[in-house]
Amino acid sequence: MQFLRIGSAGLRGKVGSGINPIIAIDFVSAFATYLDGGFVIVGRDSRFSSPMLYHAAVSSLLSCGCDVLDAGICPAPLLQFLVRHKGASGGLLVGAGHHPADWNAIVPIGSNGAYLNSIRTQELLDIYHNRRYALRSWDRVGKLLALGEEISDEYLDLLASLVDESAIRRQKFRVVADFCNGSGSRLGPALAQRLGIEMIPINDNFSGVLPHDPEPRPRSSVQVKSIMRYLKASAGFVFDSDMSRAALVSDSGETLSEEYSFPLALLSILRRAPEDSLIISNLCSTRTIDETVARHGCRLLKTKVGQAFAVDKMFETGALAAGDGSGSIAASNAVAGYDAFLEMILILDAMAAKNATLSELVDEMPRYHIIKKKVNCPSSHAYGLIRKLRTHFKGAVLSEEDGLRFDWPDGWIHLRAAMTEPIIRLIVEWKTKDEAEERASELRTIIERLVES
Repeated sequence: MQFLRIGSAGLRGKVGSGINPIIAIDFVSAFATYLDGGFVIVGRDSRFSSPMLYHAAVSSLLSCGCDVLDAGICPAPLLQFLVRHKGASGGLLVGAGHHPADWNAIVPIGSNGAYLNSIRTQELLDIYHNRRYALRSWDRVGKLLALGEEISDEYLDLLASLVDESAIRRQKFRVVADFCNGSGSRLGPALAQRLGIEMIPINDNFSGVLPHDPEPRPRSSVQVKSIMRYLKASAGFVFDSDMSRAALVSDSGETLSEEYSFPLALLSILRRAPEDSLIISNLCSTRTIDETVARHGCRLLKTKVGQAFAVDKMFETGALAAGDGSGSIAASNAVAGYDAFLEMILILDAMAAKNATLSELVDEMPRYHIIKKKVNCPSSHAYGLIRKLRTHFKGAVLSEEDGLRFDWPDGWIHLRAAMTEPIIRLIVEWKTKDEAEERASELRTIIERLVES
C-alpha cells in the first residue's frame, strides 16, 4: 500500500512510512528552487508531527535563499490570504486537513494565494524529480522572521465585508463550533465577536490530539449534536483541522451531510448574484447544487475534483464561487482557496436574510440520498481497474473527464482514484435511499473483487 502522494494538493502521506523529514526537505527544496528567492510565509496546524515537518520545511527554504515569515499555527484560509496580502513569493501549509491523525501534508501556495495549478505543479515536480536545488552559500541563506498577532485583522475585515454584518448581529445567533483541536480556534472567537455571534467552541485546544475523524461528515458531528438542543443553538459547525471544510448540525439536531454545506452557503451569494452568473463545482457533488444554482437563474460549470482545479476554473471563467460536496467553498472576492470561516458566515447571512432557522433553509432545499465509500487500492492499479468498468452500465450518460461518471434521470455514480489517498472513491446519489444503498453495495463488491484478482 502506498502511503505517500504528491500532486496539486502538495506532499502528503502517513507520517514515517510515507512523509518524513528527509522527503520533506527534498520537496520543499524543490519548491524554494521553483520560487527562486523572495519570501515565503509558513503556517502549520496542531498535529503532533507538524513541528517536525515545519522545521524541515523552514530549513529547506532558508538553505535555498528564501526568507521565511513564521505564521505559527495558522488556518489554511488565513495563510492563503496572507500570501497575497503581504506580497509573498509563496506559502507553505504544514497540515493534513481532513486526513487522520497519523497523516500529514506540506501544501505549496502560489503568490496568488491559491494552490498551484496543473502547469505549475508539473514545473515543481520536474525540479523535485531532478533533485537539482538552488542551495545558497553561507552568506546568502535566508532569514527567519515572525509575523505579528495583528495579521488576522485584515482577513476578518474581508470576511465581514462579504455579508450583512448588522443583520447577523440582530439575530444574536448562538453557534456551536467544533474545531477538532485544529488551527481554526485561533480565529474563531475573534470572528464571532466581530459579527456579534455567541460562539460555544469545543475541541478548541492545540493538544495535537484529534478528538474524532477530522473529515467533516455526519459521523464526525455527534459531539456537536449531543449538545445542540440543550444549548438551544442556532447552528452547529464541524470543521476539519485546517479550516478548509465544514459539516453542519441544524437547530433540530440533524447531522447534515457535508454535501449540503456548499449549497447552503451559496444561498447568500446567489441572492446577490446577477442572473446567469457562473458557479463552479466538481463532477462528484450532489445534484442539490445543480438545482440550487438553477433556481436562482445562474449556471453551474463542473470541473475535476480538487481545490486547485475548482479555484483555478473560478478565476479563469470569472465565476462568483467554487466549491464541492466535501463541505468546501471559495468566493472570487475572498481568499483564493477553500475557507470554512467564510462558509460559516455565509450560511448565517442566508439565515439572517430570510429570518429563517437552519432547519427551515434545509427543508426548502432539494435533497437526495448520497452514499460515499472507499475501497483500498494501490494507486498504480486504480486507474486501470476503473477503466475496466467503462462498459459495465447500460443506458447511462458517461463522462470520463475525471474518473468515470454515469448519469441516469434519477441518480448517478462516480468512480475515481483519490488524489490524496491510496483508495478508489465510490459515490452514488439517488432519489431514494434504498436504491442508492443497493447500487453502492453492488458496485463496491465488484470493485473489491477486481482489486483482489
